[in-house]
Amino acid sequence: MTEPSTAAPRSRRTLLWASTSYFGEGLPWSFLHQMATEYLTAIGASKTQISSTSLFHFAVTLKFLWSPLVDLWGRKRRWLLVTQLVLGLGMLLTALVVATGDLRAFWLVLALLSVVHATHDIACDGFYLSALDERDRALFSGVRSAAYRAAMIMGSAVLVYLAGKTSWPLAFGCAGALMLLVALTNASVLPQPAADRAAAPVAPGASFAAAYRSFFRQPQAALVLAFMLLYRLGDIMMFAMSKPLLADIGIGTAQRGVLNGLGIVASVLGSLAGGGLIARHGLSRCLVPMTYVQSLAIPLYIVLAVARPGLPLVATLVVLEQLAAGIGAAGSAVFLMQRTSSSFSASHFAFATAVVSIGSTLSGYVSGPLDQALGHPLFFTLAFVASWPSLVLAHRVPKVAVEGPPPRQ
Repeated sequence: MTEPSTAAPRSRRTLLWASTSYFGEGLPWSFLHQMATEYLTAIGASKTQISSTSLFHFAVTLKFLWSPLVDLWGRKRRWLLVTQLVLGLGMLLTALVVATGDLRAFWLVLALLSVVHATHDIACDGFYLSALDERDRALFSGVRSAAYRAAMIMGSAVLVYLAGKTSWPLAFGCAGALMLLVALTNASVLPQPAADRAAAPVAPGASFAAAYRSFFRQPQAALVLAFMLLYRLGDIMMFAMSKPLLADIGIGTAQRGVLNGLGIVASVLGSLAGGGLIARHGLSRCLVPMTYVQSLAIPLYIVLAVARPGLPLVATLVVLEQLAAGIGAAGSAVFLMQRTSSSFSASHFAFATAVVSIGSTLSGYVSGPLDQALGHPLFFTLAFVASWPSLVLAHRVPKVAVEGPPPRQ
């Protein structure tokens, strides 16, 4: 009779720390890729400069090079909290740099923050995988994605709107203060699971080799890697040029902030719906339709580029696309988690997200020059075509977890 009373508080506590930790993971991403993009758009930077913010993905792409350190040295909980503190201080420094108008310093500070952000991702994802079993990972995957996207609402909507109405230094400074608040909150709510411990000490080179050798031994590893690389290729291309498109059809900074908020609310709802569907029906039944939903939403931006409609229709199409993106993100998150093993959870997830980031970085970076050369209608058509390989691979990749379901208690 005591089980329900103990399970309920544990579930509420898990809901709390899963929300706060992934809000803390989403805010730096929004800072580096959404707020920075909006800031450069607002000051009249070139499309090539704007798309260059995608290069910050290189830190995420290369994080697998140092991710085994998080598994082998210290607890992931400590890594998570320390990197959140450094990120908050770095965001405050960005506010001071923006106030001076020094763009070189702006790029330098954000480049350094991208490395800290990537390290924080390793720790946050590794902690989540260590603290929860497979059933709870699927159960809270929607919450995890929703909290991440709620941070994107804060960065790309609330703080961008604040910047449009006041100033960019104030907006960047508020982001830093919020990140420090997240760090303080997580210091008090994160559990200390027994599984969150350093791996058994062995030779460092052997440990790194073992982490990646075990990843490549999973079934159909080549197909898995190809799907990770291509899953969001078209979606990232579309996202990279969505802000310049909106600006070119007459949507101002404050209006884009409102649209970002509406869109990310839709993506949160999509993430929650996607996570719920996967928890109920399993990834094997959900991954293919979720991939199609994500891809078939891209043509909505072709409509925006061709029709150049007024704000009400723009808002409707942005909301629909973001709803689809949230559903697709939920499928991607569970797929990546299923590709990890418990011995090297941080290393495997970091490597998986690094592979995803390769496609994101390269497609995002070339989007600016391509859009400049082709024009918006042809560019967004190309983005749609770039999503097609993922539709084929979704039918063929394994959809059962590497280690299988945990035994029932």
